[in-house]
Amino acid sequence: MKNYYLLKLYSKFIFGILFLFSTSVFSQNMTYNIDDPEALRDVIYQPGDLIILKNGTYTTDERMRFLGSGTEENPVVFRAETPGGVIFTGGPRLTIGGETDDDTGDVIATGEYLVVDGFHWKGGYGASNFIEFRNGYNFAHYSTIQNCAIDGLGVDPQELEEGLNPADPEDSPAIEKHRWIVLYGTHNTVINCSFMNKQTAGAIILAEYAYNAWGPPYDEPEDGEPDNGFETVNTRCDLVGHTISNNYFYNFEKMLELYADYVDDEGNISNAGDSETIRIGTSEYQMVNSGATVSNNYFVQADGENEIITNKSKNNTYTNNTFRRSRGSLVLRHGSNATVDGNYFLGENVDGTGGIRITDSDHTITNNYIQDCVTTVSQAKWNNGITFIGGSADPAVDCSEEDASNGYQQTENIILSNNTIMNTYSPLFYNVDKGSTDPTGTVANNLIYFETGNQNITDVISGDTETSFANLGTALTYTGNVFTGTTLGEDLDVTEFSEETGITATASGDDIFTFSGTGSEGKGADMGSYAPTTDEMVGYGIGACFLDFEGLNISDGDCNIEIPESLTVGSLSTLGYEASSDNEVSVTANVIWTAESNDTWITIDGSDTTSGTGNATVLVSVTANVELSVRTGTVTFTGEGTDGDIIKTLTITQEGAPRSNLINTGEEDDPVSIFFVSKENTSKSELAINTLDKDMGSVWTADDGDVLTGDYKGDGEYIIYNLGDIYTLDFIQFNTTNKSDAFGFQFLVSTTGTEDSDFSLILPTSGDLLFTATGTTEFNEYEVSAEAQYVKVIGYGRFNASGDNRESAWSAIGEIEFYGDKVLSVDDYEFSKNILVYPVPAKGNLNIKILNNNSINSIKLFSLNGRLVKEKEVNSLESDAFINVEELSSGTYILNLSNTNKLNISRLIIVTD
Repeated sequence: MKNYYLLKLYSKFIFGILFLFSTSVFSQNMTYNIDDPEALRDVIYQPGDLIILKNGTYTTDERMRFLGSGTEENPVVFRAETPGGVIFTGGPRLTIGGETDDDTGDVIATGEYLVVDGFHWKGGYGASNFIEFRNGYNFAHYSTIQNCAIDGLGVDPQELEEGLNPADPEDSPAIEKHRWIVLYGTHNTVINCSFMNKQTAGAIILAEYAYNAWGPPYDEPEDGEPDNGFETVNTRCDLVGHTISNNYFYNFEKMLELYADYVDDEGNISNAGDSETIRIGTSEYQMVNSGATVSNNYFVQADGENEIITNKSKNNTYTNNTFRRSRGSLVLRHGSNATVDGNYFLGENVDGTGGIRITDSDHTITNNYIQDCVTTVSQAKWNNGITFIGGSADPAVDCSEEDASNGYQQTENIILSNNTIMNTYSPLFYNVDKGSTDPTGTVANNLIYFETGNQNITDVISGDTETSFANLGTALTYTGNVFTGTTLGEDLDVTEFSEETGITATASGDDIFTFSGTGSEGKGADMGSYAPTTDEMVGYGIGACFLDFEGLNISDGDCNIEIPESLTVGSLSTLGYEASSDNEVSVTANVIWTAESNDTWITIDGSDTTSGTGNATVLVSVTANVELSVRTGTVTFTGEGTDGDIIKTLTITQEGAPRSNLINTGEEDDPVSIFFVSKENTSKSELAINTLDKDMGSVWTADDGDVLTGDYKGDGEYIIYNLGDIYTLDFIQFNTTNKSDAFGFQFLVSTTGTEDSDFSLILPTSGDLLFTATGTTEFNEYEVSAEAQYVKVIGYGRFNASGDNRESAWSAIGEIEFYGDKVLSVDDYEFSKNILVYPVPAKGNLNIKILNNNSINSIKLFSLNGRLVKEKEVNSLESDAFINVEELSSGTYILNLSNTNKLNISRLIIVTD
């Protein structure tokens, strides 16, 4: 074995008389050599103690108790004589923790810094909590199980028979629930262990947080939870901080298939759905500040249920894990602010394999590589490339709260960027099974690729119903995504999803591909130096060092225990257009790192660069965005890894400035009017003028006769709006009633007159009709580019989901708004050229300088909604003027300058504190 000891556990020669143990007389550190696993419980161990269990096969089924107090410098270590040399065939359970005197309440052992090393559980019967990091209410902290293996723990045949064939026919068949490792306490670690051939329900590793939610003292628990009399100390915000790294999970059998002959009438078996490979937290305690790191693990045929890893707590990180042929997904089920970064999901075309399923909020999902995943036979709506769920329960439950729904949380403020999805069935899937509350956040720079003729080719976007995307996917912001080898499946702008036929895929080893060519730059996953884990790595840095990937013994394994070097960076939701300086981003690292802004409008901790060692919080500042369009920038984080730099990119998205050129403001001098309406519902006062009254609840309605067989859209009914002058339109928004069918419209413009021949079509930009969102009264928004004085809006009624059949002849508009700038005359243009406005942003006085004998006599400031907030008359003979903005709130305003010749200009300005 190579380099078995990482820590120097003792340095003195050992003397003494060997009975069941030997003692060093020159040191407080003790070495105990034992040949009976039950003898472990005979001593409460002290810092630096070493307990060595003699090599051999032990048939005992009695629980082992490992209790003691270690320190960071001097842990207590319980190990096999040589790695893998101790084999337990009777299934003895193990307790790791502290001890309290029952009579005095004094702490006898803290349960801190205890290490279990080198054991092999092979066969025997499991238990509900097989290895647990607690002794009653005395939990383990900063303790570790490493280089251990658990292989094939079974269940007592009589218990299994009684569970699968209940005496009462009304009871459902049940599988015994055996959790192999249960993490209690804080900052505990499971590293370089192998878990193989599980045939019972229950998670392989469960982080149990009931006792992290309530502080001590504890009374006898009810149903595994502290007695209500002690639910006064809320400790949910305290960091838990477990680590699960470098482990090997193999052949966790699918419960519903393994026991298929025993399913009830509804196709279920009790406990079958509680068989995750790893579960971090529980639904009830999803608000606990977990902060767990799950990294560099290898999952092969981890099939227990549809959730391979289940996130049910806050602030967890899942990075650099490899999943092969594992039926299910990494599921963000409850708990906010998870980071899923740099993982490989390699389905190898096994049915049931998936990538990532998303519920709850503030998640960062970046640089993941998903390939050859396919679910078509069963559970297809749960396991896809990326699956969005439309939940309705309150998201991001604060850690100070004591209540949370076990339903599906709303998905808000997620970042899904720079992921690669290759040859995977249903790359982006929208599931409305649990509700249709729109997810929000950013979907950016993802790369979806299908090889020609691949068996998994499907649309980029799909769902569990024909209208899933319309009901669930339209509130997300899509930008910079690319695809090739398939069709998009929805009518989206090319800036959101672009088909790039110039992208090529090149095989990189036997497993994955790299991408190059036109359209690929900056797209898809950047996996850095992390390559997917393979079977050959098991025993050599992955899993226990004495077993290979099949569970066969090896003698040349790598028994070094090294926490993987890691650097993960939190996320920011889309920032407002205003300048801001208090945007916190969490950095989780065990290396020295630096951060550098790549854009002049972004600074970190007050400068272009910052650095740190280990975990930190950095403050990101942005300047105000004065442009209308959303802008995206990046910060590069570089960690100093032993085998090369670890590079992570923080993407920052900032909203564009609000539009300041609303034409129909609703004010007294509003230029927009109704020129003509073909029909309106006078019996209900649903008139055309209602579309200009700034009340989104009052509507214009009109019906275009009857819906006739073979009549696709009829002639339509329409309103002609007069803008009062010629404008360059750049944006139109309008709302309708919240029907389940989409309304179909056309928008036409004219600068000359109102005859049919004067108008030209501007919306839709493709196809025959513009279809509105369904089930909402919010604005439908459209960017346009056209000169117009007259706008003709034609409504054709409501249409089916395919847009090829009219369901109703009635059209409706609640409110319509036109945005644009008046086409300047020659005089207006010259006037505009000779006006200087400074400084911008402004704090005190906003100065206006008039050049070349021009003049102004009026200064007005408007809010963005058109309300006059300040005005000032000016002596037209003066060449300099100002208006004080000190008392105005920070924000964006419209400055209007005019003179007696009726020349005027408007400009966007920013006021700061």
